[in-house]
Amino acid sequence: MSDPGQDAPNPPRAPRQPVFNAMSPAILALALVIVATQTLDWWSTAHGDAGFHNALVEIAGVRTGAVAERMGPGPLGGIVPAFAHVFLHFGWVHMLLNLGVVLAFGSAAARPFGPGLRGAAGFFAFFFACAGAGAGLHLLFHLNEASVMAGASTAAMGLWAAGGWAQGGRTGMLRLSVPLLGLHVVMVLVDPWLNLPIAWTGHIGGLLVGMIAYPAFVRVFARR
Repeated sequence: MSDPGQDAPNPPRAPRQPVFNAMSPAILALALVIVATQTLDWWSTAHGDAGFHNALVEIAGVRTGAVAERMGPGPLGGIVPAFAHVFLHFGWVHMLLNLGVVLAFGSAAARPFGPGLRGAAGFFAFFFACAGAGAGLHLLFHLNEASVMAGASTAAMGLWAAGGWAQGGRTGMLRLSVPLLGLHVVMVLVDPWLNLPIAWTGHIGGLLVGMIAYPAFVRVFARR
């Protein structure tokens, strides 16, 4: 006897979507700018030209303490670095770690804003609000310490919380964010002994904006 299922046609496979089709255009544009900036920084430094890197630090590095006294606070009294620091990274590993979080949570966070320019504007307003809050909290806690803070991690932490909001509401946000917030608070307390080159307070600032303010940004910018 023959197998009755032998001649049955195979069910058609659903076509696979290219990975970039699932990515928000705002996230794709943000990722391209971050990667392009890091590539130019690496290429110019590798070829013996530190001018581009120095200019980036001047424009985008959030300076505190003696570094701020020597270099000044930055363009517009430090306002530009408070937001532009998301594009400056200290090496490929630093950039890839931050970009991984942006890509992992960014599209989910951007989706509730909706398509088009209004949605993109809402997403970027939220993203840079997280960055600004992270920079502000870092400045507050390290005002008298010599440091240069940079990287997209301040805003990426906000996207982490926003991804929880977008995928699981308040419960999803709390499940994702509270353990991360607790870890960062602990690290702030023990870091004077560990002295790790990580801007823990900057992360906390961005994460808190994502936890508290993300629904308000969506209400203001999402298409009715």
